Amino acid sequence: MEKSLYKYIIKHTKKDQVWLILLTLASMPLVYYSLEIPKLIINKAIGGGAITFAVFGFEFTQIQYLLLLSGLFLLMVIVNGGMKYFINVYRGILGERMLRRFRYTLYRRILRFPLPHLNNTSPGEIIPMVTAESEPLGGFIGDSIALPVMQGGLLITYLSFIFAQDFWLGLASIALYPPQIYFIPKLQNKVNQLSKQRVQRVRKLSDRIGESVTGLSDIRANAAGQFESADISARLSGLFFLRVDIFQRKFFIKFLNNFLAQLTPFFFYAIGGYLVLKNQLSLGALVAVLAAYKDIAPPWKELLKFYQISEDIKVKYAQIIEQFAPDGMTPRAALQDAPAAEAKTLRGDVKIKRLKYAEDAAVSLDGVDAELRGDMHTAIISRDGGGDDELAQLLARLLSPTAGTVRIGEDDLQTLAETVSGRRIGYCAAASKLFNASIGDNLFYGLKQQPRDDATDQTAARKQFIKEAAAAGNSVMDINADWVDIRVGGARTRAEFDEQVLNIVGCVELEDELLQQALRATNGLHLAQDICAAIVKLRARVIKAIGEIEDAAIVEPLAADRYIHNFTVEENLLFGAPVGQTAAEFIAAEPVMQNILARAGLQQDLAVIGVELAGLMVELFSDVPESSELFEQFSFIKADELPAYRRLVATAKTAGADSITAAQRKQLIAVSLQLCPARHRLDLINPAIQKKVVAARAELMRELGGDNARIQFFNADEYHPGMSVQDNLLFGKIAHAKGHMQPRIIATMQAVLQAAGLHAPLVLAGLNCPVGINGARLAAATRQKLVVARALLKDPDILIINNALASLDAKSRARIMDKVLKHRAGRNVIWAVNDPQLAARFDSVLLLEKHKVARHDAPQALAAELAAM
Repeated sequence: MEKSLYKYIIKHTKKDQVWLILLTLASMPLVYYSLEIPKLIINKAIGGGAITFAVFGFEFTQIQYLLLLSGLFLLMVIVNGGMKYFINVYRGILGERMLRRFRYTLYRRILRFPLPHLNNTSPGEIIPMVTAESEPLGGFIGDSIALPVMQGGLLITYLSFIFAQDFWLGLASIALYPPQIYFIPKLQNKVNQLSKQRVQRVRKLSDRIGESVTGLSDIRANAAGQFESADISARLSGLFFLRVDIFQRKFFIKFLNNFLAQLTPFFFYAIGGYLVLKNQLSLGALVAVLAAYKDIAPPWKELLKFYQISEDIKVKYAQIIEQFAPDGMTPRAALQDAPAAEAKTLRGDVKIKRLKYAEDAAVSLDGVDAELRGDMHTAIISRDGGGDDELAQLLARLLSPTAGTVRIGEDDLQTLAETVSGRRIGYCAAASKLFNASIGDNLFYGLKQQPRDDATDQTAARKQFIKEAAAAGNSVMDINADWVDIRVGGARTRAEFDEQVLNIVGCVELEDELLQQALRATNGLHLAQDICAAIVKLRARVIKAIGEIEDAAIVEPLAADRYIHNFTVEENLLFGAPVGQTAAEFIAAEPVMQNILARAGLQQDLAVIGVELAGLMVELFSDVPESSELFEQFSFIKADELPAYRRLVATAKTAGADSITAAQRKQLIAVSLQLCPARHRLDLINPAIQKKVVAARAELMRELGGDNARIQFFNADEYHPGMSVQDNLLFGKIAHAKGHMQPRIIATMQAVLQAAGLHAPLVLAGLNCPVGINGARLAAATRQKLVVARALLKDPDILIINNALASLDAKSRARIMDKVLKHRAGRNVIWAVNDPQLAARFDSVLLLEKHKVARHDAPQALAAELAAM
């Protein structure tokens, strides 16, 4: 990136800036004549003595001449305003386009950052630079050349007009410019330095707050809240006094500008008035000069303001690009953009020569020499617990060596395009990232290097997107295209690819987790109609198989004519799922539902239950901190709503339930609707209430009808999209008292699904389930299995696994390792392992000690040394 802001602007907007300058200069004559015409109107059309006027050979009376000049003045105003409008819009578009380019460039540079730099830099510092701190650059870039040209042109035009009327008035109009030109930059320079300090302090504050958020559990565990609060208070204090200093200096500059600007009219009135009285200047000329000076002030102010902003923006730009040019950054941006089609194979031995890696003067590897055969499986084990992680990352080209080389066959690893190393080398670690998307999106991430059908969409919107993206130097690839290249692993059809996915999922023992995800999901699975129909047909077999687990009832079946004790009250009322809204929203807002509740007498009953239940919540949670997870797990009321409910309960108990308003009654009913008799053993939903709920449900079904567009009622003969797959299979709810039997129930379901041929489709459907932020919806072991599967699925020439199964128990880890090595028979695998007992499964072992290779041999030859570790 260019170190000078103006070099960056010129490089990318040269043609646009020239076009803006030409348009601006073309508007200046119009501005001049818009000043000249009022003078002609006053001196000739109104104050002149002539009766007729000749214009281009045509005779006009005085009134006609007045109207002609007035019309010309109006035309000048319209044309001049139109040109300003066009120029301003063009400047805005140009600025926003350049801001888009700048942010995209910063993001692309982040992708080239060395990993150690990212590990030592908080996202709280980087993200604001790409978003908030770069925002002012957009407006400035559009104005950077066009604005000073326009405002400078206006200033020169107005001054030229004033000098044309009288030399001394012209001199008076510019008399105070030299002091402003001298003093303002000096004062502004100090403001810029303070602004630079403010930006740096805000970044540090953001970083510190980010640390507090991520370390909240440790702050609480150590009761360090007061210490952290004092630290933030000190940082905020420094920012406050810095801002006060900036305000004092900035507004003094503004005061000085305003004072000098208001001083000039004094000269006009004094000198101009004197000249008019002495008949050395016409009154029309003085009025025109005053009008011109009124117009001259804004351009001059704009130029001063532009100077202040430009100096501030230059500081911001310099700070940003300094942060986005760290030492060790990959210098070859072109390696990021090489076409995926050019991803050559990397079949060959891995030759490591004099490899050294040091970070912040701490040496991890020093002079490592080794040759890893391309058809063998190699384990990397560190005797002193250091170097294996760095070596694995160096071989995956995630780190750059301090010295030495890594060659694969005849290729130097550091010179390979990213599309080659990213496709031909598979890498995963225990801390590998899962993105906030579906399981499938994360599993297929290694196959998304370029879109497969980018050229098929030629709509007008797509063409416009391509045009603007290209103009801003952004990627023109379509994010909505098909990015998953199933050919990477050798699949030719979707069916072959699905088979590959199932094999990989089975290899890492991820099937059970995917099946459970699919069984629990209520939407987003995109099940085919034949699968849904098969699930409905399978209900009887599933219920029978589960019934054989034990004699007691495990599943409570759904029935429209009775109360389901394992449902909440709202689920019992609706016996289905509303379309386009939640059950609570439907009950609270739909008039038909409110009328039915009123006729059944449930509004009053549920409000009374709500008072009792809310009172119980207030009593139980009054001393519980608002941030406690107990609210989410056990409370019917949110922490921030507790004070309002406390007052509501007090009012209801003092004045009676009839005293509450309709809105308050809805609040209490919303609380009571969450009650589930089988789970919340409070005996508040007695048989009489249950009977009324069933009656209200029947009335709702009669009024709306079985086939309506507002609620999809449960039907034993149909698949219900509002229920989970598990509930659809059971057409009922597992009793809360039998929750401990969930593993046996899932195993029984799995056996029935396997026999019916539905196991594989549901496992694949589980890929559509979300993983959450950083994979939070998945267990740690599941996350690690998923990243291993991701590396396997792209069928790499070299597979590097960096202790990726650390969260699994020893037996599961060994079992999955055996399956992965069997799957990769005859192909390169490099596996950094912490457990020496696993070494016997590999063809060779690279033993590290004291930053060097201690031994490199077959595991049998190293048996004694490995046993001693």
